[in-house]
Amino acid sequence: MTRAFVLLGLTILFAGPVAVAGPPERPSAQTVLDKVADGLLRYRKENDPARRRALLWTLAPIRDPRVALALGEVLASSELPFPEIALLAEFHLPEQKRGSTDAVWDWWRENEADLRRRAKELP
Repeated sequence: MTRAFVLLGLTILFAGPVAVAGPPERPSAQTVLDKVADGLLRYRKENDPARRRALLWTLAPIRDPRVALALGEVLASSELPFPEIALLAEFHLPEQKRGSTDAVWDWWRENEADLRRRAKELP
């Protein structure tokens, strides 16, 4: 019996401190911001055509498929989509296809389905 107590005492003595999990020292204040999703949300909510176009101008250099899709949708639904044609040509068309408005229209028809698929995969 004393031998059992001695073994138990030695086990407790040499086992070391017990690890206890606790809360993190402080919560992380980092937020992940998706500039494209936020910009497109503001674009869709905006009623003023000039402001909507300005939002597209700020988003186009990002070269995101969601932006190309928004530009293409304006291209397909607007009577005078010249700024959108210019943005698509400058930031989304391959260099060898730039030059005419017909190239933008052809590129849009060829790539619309792929852009929609790629945009669905993003947040």
